Amino acid sequence: MENRIKRIYHELYTLPRSKEYFASLFEVSTKTIENTINNYQDDIVYDKKLSGYRFVNLLPKYISYESFFKLFENSIGNNIIKNDFIDIGKKINKSNITNYPMIDTSSLSNLAQKIISCDIAINHNCILQINYTGNAKPNEIKYIRPHTIISTGFTYYLYCSYDEINKKDVGEFRSLGFNGMAKIDPHEYIKDTHFKIDKMGNAYGLYEKDRFVTLKLMKYCANFFKREGLLQKENFDFLIENSDDSILINMYYNDPKEIISLIQQWMPQISIQNNIELKKEIYSKIQSNFEQLIQS
Repeated sequence: MENRIKRIYHELYTLPRSKEYFASLFEVSTKTIENTINNYQDDIVYDKKLSGYRFVNLLPKYISYESFFKLFENSIGNNIIKNDFIDIGKKINKSNITNYPMIDTSSLSNLAQKIISCDIAINHNCILQINYTGNAKPNEIKYIRPHTIISTGFTYYLYCSYDEINKKDVGEFRSLGFNGMAKIDPHEYIKDTHFKIDKMGNAYGLYEKDRFVTLKLMKYCANFFKREGLLQKENFDFLIENSDDSILINMYYNDPKEIISLIQQWMPQISIQNNIELKKEIYSKIQSNFEQLIQS
């Protein structure tokens, strides 16, 4: 694969691009760009509505290593290894991407293919038609506007909103599990808009900085969190370390179930330090869970 087309694939991953853009990038004529892309017309098409080139399908035949590393860095659950993964991606970014072979997307897992397709849809402002099965519901056809891809390190979700084409829930935001998406098709590309939202989140939605609980982690738990790099996760903010080696952190959450799960895992090593009403709610639920456990 020649270097010019490698760069074209890489550029098209993030945005539709005009022939004039590519001509300026490579310092050649627009005719040369047309001739280059004509050899890949089964994968790249000129879209008059977008006034530029885009991929024929949401899943192109090839993806650059840089794009792949950036998209899947959050798949690494271990933060130490994740930092190595990110560092390698940065080194690829600093070097000439044409020095590396392209990744053949047909060799990737179905999950990776769906994630790549949705990431391109986000970058290209494409309304999607998906077949979705979730929460024990039958397969449904949904029209969505994709906004961001969320990874817990183990599971991937697409944070999206329901387009007006749907008959219900128009404008509502959802986190849909990729495992529930049986089929993903482009419905319509929208010009002069911006679908992408640069925020982190989980299965319950995106994290908001005004929704948090302050937790105290005792010495043993605090040392584990520091040693394993858990405080680097986007839903935690380190506040202070106390003289007894305990620490205070803010935990951002979308559903109280997230707090309950963490405290139950570590009790009595973690306690809530603020929000009395939330503290009562969380502790009451944990006590109820414990009573059910010992009675089972």
